[in-house]
Amino acid sequence: MKAGMKKSRTTSILLTLIIVLILSACQPKNPDAVEPTASVTIRKTATRTPTKIPISTPTNTPTPTWLVPLNELEEIELRFTHPWTGEIASTIDKLVDQFNQTNEYSIFVKVSAPGSAQQVFQQSEAALRDNLGPNVVVVPTEELAYWHKMGNLITMDGYLNDSQYGLNNELIDDFIPLFWEQDILNGQRLGIPISRNANFLVQNISWSKDLGFDFAAITPQLFRNQTCSARDELLNDSDWINNGMGGWIVTQDEFTILNWLNTFQLVEFPTTETPYSFDQPATLDGFTFLREIFDEDCTWNARNPTHYEYFANRQALYISADVYDLEPLQKTFALLGSEDQWQITPYPHKQAKPELITHGESLGMLKSDPAQELASWLFIRWLSMPEQQIQLAKVNPGLPVSQSILDQISADRSEQWNQVIALLDDARPAPRTAEWRVARFILQDAAYQVYLAHIMPVQYPQIIGEMDSTILDLSQQPASLPWE
Repeated sequence: MKAGMKKSRTTSILLTLIIVLILSACQPKNPDAVEPTASVTIRKTATRTPTKIPISTPTNTPTPTWLVPLNELEEIELRFTHPWTGEIASTIDKLVDQFNQTNEYSIFVKVSAPGSAQQVFQQSEAALRDNLGPNVVVVPTEELAYWHKMGNLITMDGYLNDSQYGLNNELIDDFIPLFWEQDILNGQRLGIPISRNANFLVQNISWSKDLGFDFAAITPQLFRNQTCSARDELLNDSDWINNGMGGWIVTQDEFTILNWLNTFQLVEFPTTETPYSFDQPATLDGFTFLREIFDEDCTWNARNPTHYEYFANRQALYISADVYDLEPLQKTFALLGSEDQWQITPYPHKQAKPELITHGESLGMLKSDPAQELASWLFIRWLSMPEQQIQLAKVNPGLPVSQSILDQISADRSEQWNQVIALLDDARPAPRTAEWRVARFILQDAAYQVYLAHIMPVQYPQIIGEMDSTILDLSQQPASLPWE
């Protein structure tokens, strides 16, 4: 009997949501696992010649309400919080140091790096309640949407489009449209993208060919055929230890589940702050399909939460992954001496062309006073310039947000990384509304119940209905902090 089916306790969405109430954000994969630092303070120095922040060509336009006398920007201190650690965090520190030493207004930025996106949100939310929140944050779009909903976020349209302090058309057009548009909600720009990620399947194509398949599974039925064939091969070999393995390893994070539901054509995610209903045929079809192939032993639960070795050892024909998994996968194949070839493929799709779902971090600006807000925008704009973005892209395994940076680094990235890039033309952004901040946890809980032995598919409509009502209820409540 499968490990996932041995659990007999009853789990309900409402019980799991007790945890949701104290969780404020999910923690993304971190390519550099090191001890988080509570804060990093860059010393003020004056060893470099100040350089003027580039400005656009001014035109005769009314003076914006946010514009303050430039002398009020002198020696303003800003608080900047981001989720990164390791080499990415070190690069951020160097960039901030450069900004501190060279900007013409002597704006001084203090960096805080709590170690994860979850901690960025929780610490920022706690500080906001004490009127000590950061000025600039790096968080997922849905958290910017939450702060905007709560009245704590400054939208960037006025700054972005200003003739003197905005970004010119050439720079805006350089942003990859898929990523640039994700930060727009209700027609307002909540943030500036700084890094993106995508979720997909990874297929062992050498093993697939040995099984008689020369192509990726582009439909649910083809996926079932291939994973069940891998199951059969391991069942019929001389190694009894691998019995029950072979197909796809069950993965229940929110973006994997979202992709599987999208296999059956999810309704488009809203671009306005309106409720999204999971009570639709795609959700029921997706949950039912996942349960069916699990009951057929074509998918299986792994004990090790890291699936790289299973995949390299031909114990899984497919695994779920994202961009940050690519380097560890390459290292695992090399370490184990495997010469198998593997490739990136989108999740199967029932009718339309398969597509990736992208998500990631953006720069946001929280409310303070007019001078600090203008200073915050000048820092965000400076950090978004190609000269700074290329430095981040060199150390960040994620997807760059502008075409010029992508063109510069793609030759140095792996074949599989470039396969992801080739699939972006058929990608769609993940949900961007504030309710996704809680909906993602509820989606994970519902998926967990799909695999429980005592939960029958006939009960799925009830689970899906409870999802919508619970998401609606929780999304209307303020975020709860872990210690409350």
